Amino acid sequence: MVERDVAEMELRPSAARLLESMRDIGYSFESALADIVDNSISAGATHIAIINDLDGEGRPFLGILDDGRGMDADELTEAMRHGSRSPREVRAEGDLGRFGLGMKTASFSQARRLTVVSRKADRLVARRWDLDYVIDHDEWLLQMPEGGELQRIPLVEHLRADGTLVLWEHLDRLDALGSSPEQAYAALNELFTAARAHLALTFHRFIAPEPSDGVEAITMSINGAPIAALDPFARLMHPQSDAHEVEVVGHRGSDIVVQAFTLPHHKRLTLTQLEELELGDSLVQTQGLYVYRSRRLISGGTWLGLARKAELTKLLRVRVDVPTSLDAEWSIDVRKSRVRTPAVIRERLRPLIRRMTESAKRPYTYRGTKQAAAAGLPLWERVEERGAVRYQIRREHPLISALQESVGTRAAVEPLLLAMETTLPIEALFADVAGSPQAMRQHDMEPAELEQLLAAFVEAMAPGKDSLPTAVVQTILSTPIFAAQPSALSVLERLRRIEP
Repeated sequence: MVERDVAEMELRPSAARLLESMRDIGYSFESALADIVDNSISAGATHIAIINDLDGEGRPFLGILDDGRGMDADELTEAMRHGSRSPREVRAEGDLGRFGLGMKTASFSQARRLTVVSRKADRLVARRWDLDYVIDHDEWLLQMPEGGELQRIPLVEHLRADGTLVLWEHLDRLDALGSSPEQAYAALNELFTAARAHLALTFHRFIAPEPSDGVEAITMSINGAPIAALDPFARLMHPQSDAHEVEVVGHRGSDIVVQAFTLPHHKRLTLTQLEELELGDSLVQTQGLYVYRSRRLISGGTWLGLARKAELTKLLRVRVDVPTSLDAEWSIDVRKSRVRTPAVIRERLRPLIRRMTESAKRPYTYRGTKQAAAAGLPLWERVEERGAVRYQIRREHPLISALQESVGTRAAVEPLLLAMETTLPIEALFADVAGSPQAMRQHDMEPAELEQLLAAFVEAMAPGKDSLPTAVVQTILSTPIFAAQPSALSVLERLRRIEP
C-alpha cells in the first residue's frame, strides 16, 4: 500500500458573500414565516403572535412572539449558529426543524437584520445577525445587545415570561409602490393576505387538532386577529368529508400512515365553503396527496407521480403522515416545502392510491360497458369502449320510445339523437365544471313547464291509463330533474290517480 502525502489548509467561506447568497435560497414571504413558526412549535409554544409596526425611524419591522420554553445565553448563541443541527440527526417526534438553518435562512430571505430575544428563568438575552455589519467586516460577527440596547429592541416588552421573540428589521425586499415608510408598511401588510392562508393551511392540525391527536390547540394571530385553521379534508366542516380506511405502510422500522378523504359534493356546500376547500385554485388542481411531517404540512395538491389529476377524482385528498425518522428518505428540503418520494415507498403507495382513486370515481362511474348516470330515469348513459369514454342518449328511455312511436320508425328519430350526442360541448362543460362548479345551473322550470314535462313522462310510462302505480311514481320522482322540485308529487297527483 502506497501512502501519499496530502497537504491541507483551512479555507473559510467569505461571511459577506455566503450570507448574501443564502438570501436567495428560494423562500417566499409566507414560507419564511412558517419556518419561524416551526421553531416556536418545537419549543412547546401554545400562543404565537405575528406583529408588524414601524420603528422609531419610521421603518417597518416584523416580530414573531411565542410563549415557548425560551433559551439561555448559550442555547441562544448555538441557535444562531448556521448549521446548528445536522440533517442526519434523528429529530424527536414533534421537532419541526431539520438542518439547523431554517431560522437564519428564512429571516435573511426577507430582512437584513435578524434579532432573537429570549427569556428563560426570568433572564433576558439577545443575539443579532446584522448583514450589513457582517459585510463591512467580512467576518462571522454575532452581536449581543445588552443593557439599554436590549431594552430598546421593538416588542421586547412583550416577553414578560418564558418565550422568544424573532425580529426582522431592514426589510429590503418588500415590493412597495415607493420608498416612503408608509408605502413599505402597506406592502408588508399586503403580504399578510397570502401569509394568513398559508399558515392556516400549513399548521391547521396544530390550530385545530382532531381529538385523536391528543394534543392541545395552538393559537396563532397576525396583528391580534386569530388565524383560523384551513382544513383541506373538510373534517371541521358541515357537511363533513367521508373518511376512508386508514392504511399503514411500514418502512425501516417506521410507519407511514395514509388516509383518504372524499370531499362533500359542491352542491352540498355554500359558496364560502367551496372557496375555502379550493385553496385558492380549483378542486381539480388541489386534489391529491397532502404530505405531513409531524402534523406539519410539507406538500399538498399533487399526486407525486402516482396518479393523474382528473375531474372524476377532484373530490379525493389523501393525507400522508411521514415520521421525522424518514426525513432523509423523503428528501425534505431546507424550506420544508418540497418532498421526493423514495422509489421503494412509491411502489408501496401505488396500489393504495390506485384503490383510493377508483373508490373516488364510483359516484360517477363503475366498471363495465354502460352506466346510468343517475337514479330514476336518466336520459344519458356513459359508455366505455376500447379505452375511450363517450356519453349517449338512452334509446330505451320512455320519452325516446314515445317519440319513436309517434314518428313511426326508430330510423326517423336516430339522426336527431346522433346530432345531439356528437355536438355535446364536452370541452366547454369540462372547463365550466372545473372552474366554477357552483355557477353551473340548468334552466329553472316554470310551474307550467314542470307540468308539461311530467305529463310527457306519465304518458310515456302509462299511456292511456287514468292511474299510476306507486313504483312508477317513485321512479319518476327519483329522477334528478324532478327530485329537486318540491311540487312534483302534487303535479303528478293532478295528472293521474296514484294507486295505493
